[in-house]
Amino acid sequence: MNPANIVLRIARWIVAGAVAMTCAFALAQPRYGLSPEVQAVFDRWVLATCIGGEDALVDDLRRYREPLAAAFRKAIVDGPSPEQLKVTRAAAEERFAARAKFPIEEFAVEGVSRQDLARFRRVSRQNYVDDQVRRFATGYRANAVAGLGIVAGPESRAILAQMAGNANDPLALAAREALKAADRQ
Repeated sequence: MNPANIVLRIARWIVAGAVAMTCAFALAQPRYGLSPEVQAVFDRWVLATCIGGEDALVDDLRRYREPLAAAFRKAIVDGPSPEQLKVTRAAAEERFAARAKFPIEEFAVEGVSRQDLARFRRVSRQNYVDDQVRRFATGYRANAVAGLGIVAGPESRAILAQMAGNANDPLALAAREALKAADRQ
């Protein structure tokens, strides 16, 4: 083999390795340029299924007020990351499969009409999964709104006020509650 070809092959492998490392590093970066510590606080907040009574977490939000305010503003617009949506979709697919296998007709279900049970059985996989992903995305964005109310500065309050006044915004109620929280501070 020609020495020039060997050098060229080695150079290609080095460049390919450098590109792969750069891509891996870029993918591992926290969302919105947050430090790992602030990203952990952000994730705990926006991914929570129930917000309230979390004094330590609220203290953490206030500790990182400025970077979190910017991240919450972006998260309200962007919603969950594509990877988070992918994971949510996969989990919903699994829940639907488990639900479809459940022998509901073998149990006496009280307090639910036959029509409601029939409607439960008729929901398609696609409709169920899409609904679960939509609910997750809305909850994520609503949590970002609530977080923005906690770390709110003048710019954040203006955004929340605009959202709260828009009857067509699905986050209007969350924005009104966030403004109340901001006013209590």
